Amino acid sequence: MRIINECTIAGVPCLQIDPYLPPVGTIILYHGWGSTIRDYLFFGSMISDWGYKVIIPELPHHGERGNLAYFDTVILQQHFWSVVIQAVEEASAIVADILNTDRHVGIIGNSAGGFIAGGVCATNSNVKSAVIMNASCAWLRSEEIFRQHDGRSPMIAIEAENIRKYDPLFNINDSNDQAFLLLHGKEDTTIPIESQRYFMERMSVKDNQTSLKLVEYAGVNHQITLGMLQEAKEWLEKYVHVER
Repeated sequence: MRIINECTIAGVPCLQIDPYLPPVGTIILYHGWGSTIRDYLFFGSMISDWGYKVIIPELPHHGERGNLAYFDTVILQQHFWSVVIQAVEEASAIVADILNTDRHVGIIGNSAGGFIAGGVCATNSNVKSAVIMNASCAWLRSEEIFRQHDGRSPMIAIEAENIRKYDPLFNINDSNDQAFLLLHGKEDTTIPIESQRYFMERMSVKDNQTSLKLVEYAGVNHQITLGMLQEAKEWLEKYVHVER
């Protein structure tokens, strides 16, 4: 039977969902901005039905870790990157803990969780693959777009350096055999698809072993579709799944 437990991994509150049968790998699932691990229980249970053990870490300032006025524009601008970067930093210890029992680790994230998923995979070579939904793997470019949209001034040097430190575009190791699947609605008004296209263009000129795929969904705004879920399932079967 499926087992759902609350646990703490490397000091981070998590939900762990174990599949009905011995797992074919472990998936770390990151929730979005303003959500909680409980909000992603259905999503995590679906991934568990694909055969994986699922770990859902709580983001900083979310759930039992505190709260913010998430959709206040000023609060969002002040805290978005600090939450994303802290989650990426915390993930190294979470991944190390998982590797004690499972060497086949993938990661999925949506929206803010998608930024985190990309950053975690790019900075942890033991993570086999990342599925990034409605987010960006070109963090600096994404922040430039956010600022242009909001009419804010450009980043100062220290702001850009803090983001660049974990920006997947600058951290993916060309020699690592990893796989990144980017799923994005063409009409996304929250995280414009432009930064993902920019990421793919920049990566295309590099000589690397990284498997990259961007799938664009016409008529889709900032949401997860059945098509995205099917694409993610097939991708994980190719790059993470291992027969037990």
